[in-house]
Amino acid sequence: MTVRVANQAEQQDFTDLVDHFIRRYCRFGNGLSISDRSLFSEFRAFLKATAPDIQHPALLGQFRVELVERGFRSNGKKRPRWYGLTLHQLTLLGELAAEK
Repeated sequence: MTVRVANQAEQQDFTDLVDHFIRRYCRFGNGLSISDRSLFSEFRAFLKATAPDIQHPALLGQFRVELVERGFRSNGKKRPRWYGLTLHQLTLLGELAAEK
């Protein structure tokens, strides 16, 4: 297997993991947002639990690229906030706070 083919396979694995994380742990909609730090922290924990062997050299940067490729937008460069999604647990906590 050539290095290029191996890199493409690894990239596809990473893309599939991002898809799985987003489908399983995120909620989508207008008015939702989440800090980059919170979202990435959860993704990193998911990645360690799901695929501990994956050692992506630019994990944060590639995770951000994957989000942009899926149409999510953000503001800021160093500490962006992502719009149109949040984590399920944060959505539920926000709804509980709104009910009180």
